[in-house]
Amino acid sequence: MGKNITQAVILAAGMGLRLKELNKGRPKGFIRLGDLPIIEHSIRTLLACDIQEIIIVTGFMDGHYEKLSSQYPQIKTVRNEKFSETSTMYSLWCARNLISTDFILLESDLIFENRAIQELKECSNNDCILISGKTEAGDEVFVSAEGNKVKNISKDKRSFNSPVGEFVGISKISNDFYQLMVRTMEDGFESNYKMSYDMDCFVAVSKIKHLDFLKIENLLWAEIDNEMQLNNACKLWERIKKKNS
Repeated sequence: MGKNITQAVILAAGMGLRLKELNKGRPKGFIRLGDLPIIEHSIRTLLACDIQEIIIVTGFMDGHYEKLSSQYPQIKTVRNEKFSETSTMYSLWCARNLISTDFILLESDLIFENRAIQELKECSNNDCILISGKTEAGDEVFVSAEGNKVKNISKDKRSFNSPVGEFVGISKISNDFYQLMVRTMEDGFESNYKMSYDMDCFVAVSKIKHLDFLKIENLLWAEIDNEMQLNNACKLWERIKKKNS
């Protein structure tokens, strides 16, 4: 078993432009499924899995997350002031003064079974991304590997001989690995303001430090990035709720 992880980072700065009016002018994390916004489902799952501090990187309509932090004392927020012109790695870089240890990293627009967090925490490798079997959800991010070592993460399936699975958007990252990601971003920052944490920095750092993957073949999960994925998530939600209860 790996180290006990007690810190999590949620990336929540994005504008959700592909959802247009469907999220009614709120950040993606505030799409409601069931009785709560999806971000709150994630927060409750993290707390139930013994996460004691949750850092949320905000940007677009950050006031929603500030209100949430007044409800949950475990939440700290940090704002990506350049959210409209940067990407996910810059958001993760913005949290550098709050990240003090190994942590769980996830995106704000996900729904998933509770076991996603628990099994990732229990994974023996300190640097590990969560992948699933095929979802056919559209806009999938594929992972290739050599043995248990991640080699590439890309939306272009044609660039792989055979992907080992689909990236869920939940990872366990050691502080050492994170510091290498920060350096990678800072080195390339002037030429690439739009670096992603996964397809750019995970892949770059995995060339010098082992990045493992944990595959949960039949994991129920969904990302909500557009109308089709929102419809899919609504159908999936009842099944996830049953699994979690």
